[in-house]
Amino acid sequence: MSLRRSLRFLAAALFAAAIVSCKSTHPSGTPVATIPSSTPEQTAQQLRALRASFHGMKSLMHVRATTGGKTQSFRAQLIVHDARRMELIAYTPVGTTALTMKADGDAITTDPAVAPESFAFLRAAGLTPAETGMLLLGIPPRDDVRVTYGAGGLSSANAGEIAVTFEPPAFPAKRIVIARGDDRIELEHLEVVSE
Repeated sequence: MSLRRSLRFLAAALFAAAIVSCKSTHPSGTPVATIPSSTPEQTAQQLRALRASFHGMKSLMHVRATTGGKTQSFRAQLIVHDARRMELIAYTPVGTTALTMKADGDAITTDPAVAPESFAFLRAAGLTPAETGMLLLGIPPRDDVRVTYGAGGLSSANAGEIAVTFEPPAFPAKRIVIARGDDRIELEHLEVVSE
């Protein structure tokens, strides 16, 4: 086999592997429909009803996290099974899994292992990781979370030490900014489906 032919084969194989690995990150399920509300009051009522009947959601999202003066951008999949259980899968630029985090209540496990202080930002909300996941999808996880409703979705929320802004107010959430002091996480939901 000639060198040129070998290089073409290698390039084609790498391209195919990248396409296959990127496709594996898309969540499976039925797309989540927007809520038909024209007032904040209707939105509050509909989101409370969604929380009461919550059976899980998945989101493929783009994440830009600035913590400790360092910024990282990556794609991730958020899977919230219920108010106690969730998973977060962070992907490398070519679509392979870089990190898997699973939470059951307050217990968090990761593969590969991550230092517990890495989750200080997450714990600052005063919610379980799954409740935080529900909030990031646009569902207020509990009645004691301070939220502001807009027509069609959450506008903002404060939970513990974090402030969350939803741009625009919509359900499912589209773009979210989470702030805690100088730390900031920006999320953009690319696809949201039900489990």
